[in-house]
Amino acid sequence: MKRQTDKQLIGYLSKYGCFFMCIAYWINWQVNKVEPDYDYLNRLWMEAIKRGFISGDMNNDGDMDDHDELMLLDKNGLLSLCGIKLKYREAVDVGNFKPRLGSYYIGEFYNPKTSFTHFAVINEKKECVYDPIKGSITVRDGYIKTIRVIS
Repeated sequence: MKRQTDKQLIGYLSKYGCFFMCIAYWINWQVNKVEPDYDYLNRLWMEAIKRGFISGDMNNDGDMDDHDELMLLDKNGLLSLCGIKLKYREAVDVGNFKPRLGSYYIGEFYNPKTSFTHFAVINEKKECVYDPIKGSITVRDGYIKTIRVIS
């Protein structure tokens, strides 16, 4: 199983790629029945930035670690780029969550102790089934704020 922190993944993907990995790695693998390799994930990351699906260097300072950089702006664009014939539907509050047959869910986890937000794939029972950072503190000690629905 691949994680965003694996050394084979390029640059900022290892630091800011949790939502990307949920779609491009986990959901892609589940839907297409082929585990994506590192080269594919690296190329996909760069292509998603090139196409504007992921925001790039917004202030032209040569890095991509500032506010509003490396945000997944077009989830449906990324799904299409991965060859996944599903659509991003909505973000719902945990209290309004109703599982849908054939859907995938990405939980927005928040840890108030660290003020970190992290995305991980969850099931219909809101249990983490894929954490892009193995054993992440945010998933372990945090809570789900919202759920992204893809179907």
